[in-house]
Amino acid sequence: MLKRTVKFLAVALVAVTLILSFASCKQSDAPEGYQLVACEGDKFRLYVPTQAWMPNTTGGVTSAFFSQSENTSVSVYIADDAGEMTAEEYANYCNEMYPSELDGYKLIGTEKCVLGGVAAIKSVFIANNLYQNREGTFEKVAYKYMQVMARYDGDMYILTYTAPEEYYESHLEDVEGNDKGEGIIPYFTFASAYSSGEEKKYSDKVEVPEGMKLISTDERAYRFFVPTEWQINKRTDISAAYYSESDRSNVSVQIYICGTGDAVKDVDTYFARCEASYKDMFAEYELISSENITISDLNAKRYVIAVSTGEIDYKVLQAIVKKGDAIYCLTYTATAENYDAHVSDVEKMIEVFEIR
Repeated sequence: MLKRTVKFLAVALVAVTLILSFASCKQSDAPEGYQLVACEGDKFRLYVPTQAWMPNTTGGVTSAFFSQSENTSVSVYIADDAGEMTAEEYANYCNEMYPSELDGYKLIGTEKCVLGGVAAIKSVFIANNLYQNREGTFEKVAYKYMQVMARYDGDMYILTYTAPEEYYESHLEDVEGNDKGEGIIPYFTFASAYSSGEEKKYSDKVEVPEGMKLISTDERAYRFFVPTEWQINKRTDISAAYYSESDRSNVSVQIYICGTGDAVKDVDTYFARCEASYKDMFAEYELISSENITISDLNAKRYVIAVSTGEIDYKVLQAIVKKGDAIYCLTYTATAENYDAHVSDVEKMIEVFEIR
């Protein structure tokens, strides 16, 4: 249950994502004025208005944001705890569990509806969440959620629309649709597994360390190698990999560009901003270690932190280096019990990481 809760809250919290890499619009037969948002393998098609809505598949969740300042988003994912429940049974199950999981939870109502031509259940509720104000600090505000649940091809799909309560009504027509039948939900369809038709190309001219493979394409400003047994995460637009289907310990590389007048100027100020968001986001936070290292012959830092969602403990390693205006952050995340099993692999990834 917690995995699903964390997943839908995470895609709603634009504010705590310090590095947002918005996916480019994919070519498709999208309705006029709409754009397709899709990850490899999606058995659905999510279309959002081209005007103002920004596609994002960076975290492997198919989603789009109206704007970063409003923290308004729509996302679609598969529930991992629905078993054989019907949509109505699962909605009731969620509504029973949310009061103990979500701060300030209040159910507004549920009703039957249709999603992609399939019978569905819509639930609307309010819960408190983090919001980053103009000063860059976080505060708890009331968010309003709409979740539409439908079973398709053996899986339980959840389409979630969320926004701070003050913005919810402003974009409701975009989501529910207008009298012309246009809208995110009206245009949503279930379909065969999505494929971009464009295989990612990895250079065959790069010397790969023994026992490793290259998972960054030539368009990246770096070379990222992982052990051959690690799995490439094809659902995200950043360079990322995970250990196995049963052990989702994962690594990824993200880039932050320091702009003119940006408070983030170096590795220390970058991590300080990350740390502030972690303290607000997680029930518990601890900085375990901080040490100087070298990445791609540049001075860098390696941080290890422990965080808790309340029921699951995680350890996170972040290796951060700056070159020019770009800050490169390699992040390894694992449950506390699995962290040590793969940390030597991650240390090797850091050792061979190259900035081009």
